[in-house]
Amino acid sequence: MTKERTEILAPAGSYESLKTAIAAGADAVYIGGSLFGARAFADNPEEDVLLQAIDYTHLHGKKIYLTVNTLLKEQELSEQLYEYLLPYYQQGLDAVIVQDIGVLRFVKRHFPNMAIHASTQMTITNTYGAKFLQQLGAERVVTARELQLSEVAEIVKQTGMEIESFVHGALCYCYSGQCLLSSMIGGRSGNRGQCAQPCRLLYQTAHSKKPEYLMSLKDICTLDFLPKLIQAGIYSFKIEGRMKKPEYVAAVTSMYRKYTDLYLERGEKGYRVLPEDKQMLMDIYNRGGFHSGYYQMRNGREMLSLARPNHAGVQAVTVEKIQGNRIIGKALTELHPGDVIEIGREKENFTMAESVLEGNKVSLTTHRNHAVKKNAVLNRVRNTALIEALRKNYVDTKIKEKINGILILSTTNSVTLKVEKNGIAVEVYGKPAEKAQTQPMTIDRIKKQMCKTGTTPFVFETLEIQMEEDLFVPVQALNELRREALEELERRLCGSYRRETPQEADEVLERDSAEEQRLRMYALAETKEQFDALCCEQGVERIYLESFAVSDVFASEEIQKIVQLAHEMGKEIFLAMPHIFRSNTVQRYEENYTAFTGAGFDGVLIRNYESFAFLKTHDYQGTIVTDHNLYRFNREADRFWRELGVKEGTAPLELNAGELRRLGIHDKELIVYGYIPVMLSAQCIQKTTGGCRKKSGVMTLTDRCQKQFQVRNNCEDCYNIIYNTAPIMLTDQREEIENLAPRAIRMMFTRENASQVKACVERYRKVFLEQGEISKITGEFTRGHFKRGIK
Repeated sequence: MTKERTEILAPAGSYESLKTAIAAGADAVYIGGSLFGARAFADNPEEDVLLQAIDYTHLHGKKIYLTVNTLLKEQELSEQLYEYLLPYYQQGLDAVIVQDIGVLRFVKRHFPNMAIHASTQMTITNTYGAKFLQQLGAERVVTARELQLSEVAEIVKQTGMEIESFVHGALCYCYSGQCLLSSMIGGRSGNRGQCAQPCRLLYQTAHSKKPEYLMSLKDICTLDFLPKLIQAGIYSFKIEGRMKKPEYVAAVTSMYRKYTDLYLERGEKGYRVLPEDKQMLMDIYNRGGFHSGYYQMRNGREMLSLARPNHAGVQAVTVEKIQGNRIIGKALTELHPGDVIEIGREKENFTMAESVLEGNKVSLTTHRNHAVKKNAVLNRVRNTALIEALRKNYVDTKIKEKINGILILSTTNSVTLKVEKNGIAVEVYGKPAEKAQTQPMTIDRIKKQMCKTGTTPFVFETLEIQMEEDLFVPVQALNELRREALEELERRLCGSYRRETPQEADEVLERDSAEEQRLRMYALAETKEQFDALCCEQGVERIYLESFAVSDVFASEEIQKIVQLAHEMGKEIFLAMPHIFRSNTVQRYEENYTAFTGAGFDGVLIRNYESFAFLKTHDYQGTIVTDHNLYRFNREADRFWRELGVKEGTAPLELNAGELRRLGIHDKELIVYGYIPVMLSAQCIQKTTGGCRKKSGVMTLTDRCQKQFQVRNNCEDCYNIIYNTAPIMLTDQREEIENLAPRAIRMMFTRENASQVKACVERYRKVFLEQGEISKITGEFTRGHFKRGIK
């Protein structure tokens, strides 16, 4: 699927960054508005500026995509989303990038002529997920960053969709869209664009000698194997960085433009990345160096920046001797006035006052004791000359579009100026020219005057002048003619993208029934011990058996015994399918599908779109329940799943009681107990700190506050689950929960032994099923977002 021109998609955290990206060679930009974007703290433009940005982008022949890539609460979607998107739709916005399946459904119905791109926040990891969204109307899928290149190529091959993949910038430790860490520990939700980046902090395990940045990944850089990405059929090269400055956008965009064009012009044999270009990207921003990301490996310690989570700069000075508070060294690269040199572990900075050539001596004065030793290498963390050059060449430059024109001058007919671009032509007229009384105007003089396009976005590529001899036209008249023509051309060029107000989509909405129902009690077991304990507990009507609870979930004899035991004890049993359903997992389920369906499970709990698409492709007949991380955040999402026959779900963990009431959870389970998964990662803490043992297990991750997170490495499906440090406990919220009238309450057991399971079930049974006394909760616990919610 190699094209003549691969799309370079640049980030725009501001209008200035948008213009910079276009000047640097971007084919398209993605930007957030004042609402619903995943970078809430970027300099996102207000409506009037964003409307200008849409016109600016189109005037220069580029595309603009709006990020609506967060989860929307019911009130936001039903009362704000349409009015928010309408002016951008009318202006000609090219596409919206969405995370929320309810938003996808809403946009498809209300704005039918606008493309929808499925955000990486939707965690699409294989062909099943991509095809599913394609059938729903998504034109493009932004793949999960964790995919290897072969997996991306397979999606391209099987779907023919536009595939957008990240090629440069920051990587999240968690699968995008699956992280609740920032939300649960600090109330700032990544699903709402407010991530506080706790993954960039220090952590320690029993294997670690000291705290390290165990979850801080290096930035990705793919220039070295960019031809392979194009050959794989990736449609759009996405650059991360909406929180970065315009100079960063300029540097990275220009490099990916340069090398994409180089490959398309010269092929793989003529492709070579210059060391100075890689150095420039390192200079502008890197976290302890670059890495190729997941395209060429599954995970690994070398992908992490264990020593620091921020910009590391480039090597700049070798320390030769220390004299008091002065450091004498040799410049490893040319230094400029204003360059900032980082000194030692204390992160003291020294700003250069003069230039120093590479190889020359350099003297740095410090203001306090430092830990720098002889032969140490100091890094430059700000290259002032580079930043100034980027500002001059891209940030402060004004790009102009080439147009063609014809000026016809006559004393008998109106003066006529015709201008044209991209097939759109404009004609304007002025008073006839006059006979020259003294010195007639020349073609050169007229052309020079007409080509003064000034602050307009145009420049004449050709200007033909047809005129009689001995003419005179006032300069002011020529200026007015040019101004009128160029303004009208700009209006028509931008106007060609305008859309009419869409007709209101008629829909007969299913009435959300909230009839009285008895409260059920369900439980999830991650271990066989927990399952056995739950089978003996009265009141538990359904057990979700985690897919890794037994060594082989497809061992027919063992699983049949488990299912039989549950049924004999009068309980439903559902299989909780893997949180991540990538190609290796798909293959196992394909090969063992007969054993899976023959085991007798009453249904399944799904955590991703791939699992649902897989089941439907195989005409699965059991009950399907969506877990909390499929985010039925609003009624549009509920309707979406009901239309597909999925009537049962799980209430989102990030909505508070009032928001759950507005949503309605009579068809959902409410999680009332458990150590909640706050991260799902393709990385492996065990492998990073102690080497790969090729064996699933559990370990502990300790943060700077001595809080301990349990980490489970699921080797069979190759991902880590990181659990919250304290369990959700909601026994003291009985009245509020009863008013919400959920279909069921669910306890999630992870680390508990049999006696702890028994005690927990007994506590919840007495409170919720027997209306017993509510005893005081002891020990460390959290109510999650049931009371506080998220912004």
